[in-house]
Amino acid sequence: MPDKRPRGYQRRKNIPLAQDILILDREWQRRYPAMHGLLACDRCALETPWPCEERGGGYVDGHIPATTDSSDFDAWSHVGPYGTHRAMVLKYPRSGMLQGAETYVRSVAGRPRCSGALVKRLRDVLEQWDRGLRAVEADLPALAAC
Repeated sequence: MPDKRPRGYQRRKNIPLAQDILILDREWQRRYPAMHGLLACDRCALETPWPCEERGGGYVDGHIPATTDSSDFDAWSHVGPYGTHRAMVLKYPRSGMLQGAETYVRSVAGRPRCSGALVKRLRDVLEQWDRGLRAVEADLPALAAC
């Protein structure tokens, strides 16, 4: 029986804790609306090809411009910087929690020796999370600053 999943479909899986990971931008979410969170291992992010431009010129319909200063021509243009798994979960906590790191985020938010600004931000995110506000778009302004 042929596989009926859309081209480029990635099954949901955990990102290995021991490897650095990448943040993806809004164009990834537009192309893969069933995607959970914006964090990805390099294999998933860098081996998923798609062009931003049509063969005759111009961008594909609905294209969201890359937030990086680089050229905007393929999937790699929509991949943010690397970071350790734990650091990226703390920088983009909603994405991390959607991808299974809620317990870790809660544990960091409860640590007495953590930076006050980090703890406050994580507690604000957790409060919104507990109220059911789980959209990762709130993580994206941090991506634009990368």
